[in-house]
Amino acid sequence: MSAVIDSHHDDHHHGPAKGFSRWLYTTNHKDIGSMYLWFSLIMLFVGGAMAMVIRAELFEPGSQIVSPEFYNQMVTNHGLIMVFGVIMPAFVGFANWMIPMQIGAPDMALPRLNNLSFWILPVAFGILLSTFLWKAELPILVGLSMHLYQPSMHHLLLHFSFFLYTLWELHRLWVP
Repeated sequence: MSAVIDSHHDDHHHGPAKGFSRWLYTTNHKDIGSMYLWFSLIMLFVGGAMAMVIRAELFEPGSQIVSPEFYNQMVTNHGLIMVFGVIMPAFVGFANWMIPMQIGAPDMALPRLNNLSFWILPVAFGILLSTFLWKAELPILVGLSMHLYQPSMHHLLLHFSFFLYTLWELHRLWVP
């Protein structure tokens, strides 16, 4: 009888990668769905903290704890975070978990694009939350979150010119 020594068997990796690279490069629909759900939960806490500041400000008439400009910015960002940071990622997370199992597929179609679409979310909401750090004296930065809600939407030309002005100012800030 001869003994077969299989020494190269230990070199193979089975299972997901370890550490942060597991979540960064994953193509598993359940991992991506879990990342969407965790992101949604974190944004729920951020939006809930904003709701607490809004409610504290409305406790009595007049300015209590924040300036009126910051209050308006807080209301706008609270709405954006609750809709686009909580509700929509939660639905996408549940869909990533459930749809492949319901149709009997091994994974979602285009799993790398699915992963990339998740990683765009934290960057986008980082940019959104960074608007709180901008100084309100700059005319371009005052209007970014204050003009998202306009009761009179019939001034489309004004909004389009504001959009062009915003693009021009951002170009001037970042291009030497």
